[in-house]
Amino acid sequence: MKLATSTNTPAVPDSPNPDAVQAFGKDISKGAFKDSLVMLIVLGLIVRSGYLVEHAHNPSFGVLTLDQKYYDTVARMLLAGQDLHVLHGLRPLLYPMFLAFLYKLGGSHGVDIALVVQHFLGVGTGVVVALLGARLFRHRLCGLIGGILFLLAPVPLYFEGELLIESSYTFLICLVLLLHLRAAETSGWQACRLWVLGGALTILTAQARANFLVFMAVYPVFAAWRWWLSRRLDALLPLVGLVGGLLMAVPWGFINEMQSSSFQWLPSAGGVNLYLGNRRTADGMVPEQARRVTYGERYEDSVEVWAREEYEAAMRAEHRQPETNAMAVSKYWTHRAMEEIRAAPMPWLRLIAKKCCLALWNAEVPNNKAFAFLQQEYIWLRLLPVRWVVLLMLAPAGIWAAAKWGNRDPLLILLVYVFLYSAANVAFFICDRYRYPVWPALAVIGGGGVLALVETIRRGRMRSCAGILGSMALMAFISLPNWSGAKLPSFSRDYLFRSIGWYENGNFTQALEDVDHSLELDPGEVTALHHRGNVLFALKRYQEAGTAYEQALKFIPEDAGIWNNYGVSLAALGRTNDAFQAFQRAMECKPPSKNAFLQTAFLHIHSGHPDDAAAILDQLEKIEPGPDAAAQAIRSVLARKRGDVPLAEALEQQARTLDADTAAWAIKQATNSSN
Repeated sequence: MKLATSTNTPAVPDSPNPDAVQAFGKDISKGAFKDSLVMLIVLGLIVRSGYLVEHAHNPSFGVLTLDQKYYDTVARMLLAGQDLHVLHGLRPLLYPMFLAFLYKLGGSHGVDIALVVQHFLGVGTGVVVALLGARLFRHRLCGLIGGILFLLAPVPLYFEGELLIESSYTFLICLVLLLHLRAAETSGWQACRLWVLGGALTILTAQARANFLVFMAVYPVFAAWRWWLSRRLDALLPLVGLVGGLLMAVPWGFINEMQSSSFQWLPSAGGVNLYLGNRRTADGMVPEQARRVTYGERYEDSVEVWAREEYEAAMRAEHRQPETNAMAVSKYWTHRAMEEIRAAPMPWLRLIAKKCCLALWNAEVPNNKAFAFLQQEYIWLRLLPVRWVVLLMLAPAGIWAAAKWGNRDPLLILLVYVFLYSAANVAFFICDRYRYPVWPALAVIGGGGVLALVETIRRGRMRSCAGILGSMALMAFISLPNWSGAKLPSFSRDYLFRSIGWYENGNFTQALEDVDHSLELDPGEVTALHHRGNVLFALKRYQEAGTAYEQALKFIPEDAGIWNNYGVSLAALGRTNDAFQAFQRAMECKPPSKNAFLQTAFLHIHSGHPDDAAAILDQLEKIEPGPDAAAQAIRSVLARKRGDVPLAEALEQQARTLDADTAAWAIKQATNSSN
């Protein structure tokens, strides 16, 4: 029995393929396809340039929140050569390393450069989609239409403009798929090299997000498929992809030691996400942790902080020493997830069914920002026509056409990816970010679906046409209604994010208006309360700012950052003793606020107690060893007050070398009696 695709026949032959022409109509030539790829790039650049111009005028452009702030923090720590072990190794490092490289190139415009590069990667993804489609259907025009479907989709465009993993991660996934399709049509040692390279690239991609690790199943599945067709020993050749994966995983195990206490194949917060997505109170969408957490002034993901704290508390309750290895934390939460499932198996099965409905639902379940809110802000996101339901409606026709007239080996590889990756999402929870990496594969399939429909109509194949239209109607019927009864979150956080953007751009009046909208929708949102205090402080409404901080502290009384800001507002009101007490609380939190030490030092200097200020700086040095620009600048002021001008100038020079802006700020604060 022969394989479905001959290893000696190119996926897209130079001459027209009779089967493909019968199914999809007349194809374009190889030269015309190359010209069309150039036009595809132009289309992608036009769409992305238009969105980028619109995005750049939005207050949120380049203003980092939540996960974006985390990746930015890690990238800057990598650039500065700081110790990454404080991160506890729960997230892969590939994307922060990518950002650090771009920051090095872009300097002060590093974030802007990164966003522009991500838009270029989006265009590149559209081109790879076209190449995948041409191989899958043995028809170049199918591939070209698939590329257009992807480039005219608003959800990928939105994610390209955020400092998030998705755009670079999805581009890598498409390269992996293209490499595997190439390997599937090759034989001999060249095929062996391609399968090994494919396994290595798969593990590399998983170092951006561990979800993609499920694609390693393609090697035994594809080998079994070929063995079933041919019963030949060389059918098992795809299994060498597992070797390629191992060869890539070993060096990354050592790289991951930069943030973990030991050799770690792949950092992942999978354990806690599995628990949060499957516990008895889960609703199938993005979960929140069971309680508020504090993580000090260096941003960390709140779910990861909560997971680590809960794990440590559980270990101590059992009189066991908590491990510092992130894998131990993940293993603990995986065990907790299994306990939840065993305790209520039928409700869990209903939850899985709900998540399957959510995975097919046309609405985008928000993880950070709500896509529905963004559509109100951006014309480009409203106008682009390719939504999730469009790809789902085209998928059955595309799969049918590829199985009948296209290349079945590539079809199997793509379907293994789509179904395994989607199943992995269902195992955790559904959100727009998790679903986005499936968009390119569905666009590939959809390109053939479009032409299959057009050709059946043109040739009058009424039976086939009825089948395609019926499948499209069925998918629309499945995708458009809210069958699970899911209730999407309000736009509370979206108004908060936009308020943060206004605040960072100095428009405090608009920032206050938006944060008030946020709190109207969710009065208990502690981040909004904290941010409202910051906005009011910037407007010099210190009394109201203090009230906002007090309200936030009712929800999370051990947040060092809120206590510090509360102390600053009290100091601005002239309530020095109360300010001292607030700063003391901030210094006692775990982790403490570095700024609280600095603010206390400022107050001691203004009160005429330089020795107390020096003692506070000594305390700060114990918890944060190493030279600090602000601390050195304050010490220079203290030395100048003692009359030691040479020491003062040396300390000031050292501070300005470390961070000129921070040093200037600290000197101004220390010498300004009004603070």
